[in-house]
Amino acid sequence: MEDLVIRNARVVDGAGGASFAADVAVTDGRITTVGTVAGAGKREIDAGGHVLAPGFIDIHTHYDPQICWDRLATPSLEHGVTTVVMGNCSLTLAPVKPEGRRKLVKMFEKIEDIKEATFDAAVPFTWESFGDYMNHVRPGLGINVGALVGHSALRF
Repeated sequence: MEDLVIRNARVVDGAGGASFAADVAVTDGRITTVGTVAGAGKREIDAGGHVLAPGFIDIHTHYDPQICWDRLATPSLEHGVTTVVMGNCSLTLAPVKPEGRRKLVKMFEKIEDIKEATFDAAVPFTWESFGDYMNHVRPGLGINVGALVGHSALRF
């Protein structure tokens, strides 16, 4: 039995061909069938009248602080984006030594208009290394995240 079966979808698969009607089955987080799924799924969605397509990838975001309090990267996920890349324009929150944190906060405040009070309330800075930062944001993510190490943080 499939974990999820999406039935009656209008599939646009991203390969450049015409859309087509199909069911889509998913097991263990992987698409296992695109076509006709005969058996029932543990969970089923009727997608009649809807399009099923791969998500968009947004390669230029500044979610580095927001992902600390918003694991969905709202509103990107609401617009069909399933993958975001953070750390653009030299802006990242790691690596950072304790004495450099305020400097990064001030940079985000000036460039991205994210107030210092927001950082104080929602960005705990429990990390110094980039890996520790990613370990902090990884739990509970509802969107795929790729991250660049910004050169401003590296220089600090």
